[in-house]
Amino acid sequence: MSQTQLEVVKSMYDERSAQYDESDVHVRQAQDYIAWANLKAGEKLLDLACGTGLVAIGAKHVVGKSGRVVGIDISEGMLNVARRKAEAAGLEIAFLNHDVSDLSGLDIVPKDHSDRLLFDVITCASALILLPDPLQAVKNWKSVLRPGGRLITDVQTKDANVVMNIFSAIASAVGETVPWHLHLWQSQQALATLMLDAGFHVERIFETEAYARTHYHLGTASELFEKAVNNAMFKGFGRAEVREKAKELFIQKFAEIAGLKGTIDEETTYWVIVVTRPG
Repeated sequence: MSQTQLEVVKSMYDERSAQYDESDVHVRQAQDYIAWANLKAGEKLLDLACGTGLVAIGAKHVVGKSGRVVGIDISEGMLNVARRKAEAAGLEIAFLNHDVSDLSGLDIVPKDHSDRLLFDVITCASALILLPDPLQAVKNWKSVLRPGGRLITDVQTKDANVVMNIFSAIASAVGETVPWHLHLWQSQQALATLMLDAGFHVERIFETEAYARTHYHLGTASELFEKAVNNAMFKGFGRAEVREKAKELFIQKFAEIAGLKGTIDEETTYWVIVVTRPG
């Protein structure tokens, strides 16, 4: 990512760090990641965009003292939460502040990249949509994964976040930018193609169950906008100079999606992919 993009993402997640674990979606998804990773005692796991350590801490409980867990995130606020949680649980996990799309300069594997010390598993939950060049990022990740090692990541399904979709659609009209790249992820096939192009073998790809269901009504679109711009993710749309226009466009786009029914039913679901590095 560019320095500007990194600062935007860093700020967004620093602000969200104290409340991040309050989301049942985040907690349940992390629990599922542990199952999807099929971890074994003694394995070495790299958790990219580790946030508050939900996956990393769960993984450490499975791999045990003989295993190793490293978490990397750009947000120091999120990492501070993760470190406190790990310390309270008596778990030894290395949490590092770095851009997950480019792992160069990090001393997380020996310089000789000997297979026995590369990671057995890499996880990256809910962050792939933030990477402007996901193919290059995934190739970088592959370089620290042992042959036969597993990578698990995800993107939200294309209709999983109505508010995010609307802000993405109206951003350019109000001179705003968004740090996510939803246009890249309109199908499961896009995720599979990424991994194949990076030289991975696709073990499985699937859509999760709905972690949450939300029913929206057109009459609440104005209230929904006001609530959203108080969130760190969307606060740019609440800037005084664009707020009224952004609100008007938000309601218009909401009405377009809602159609004649005047309602939108949202299911928070993800496309998940499990791949292996060929031996």
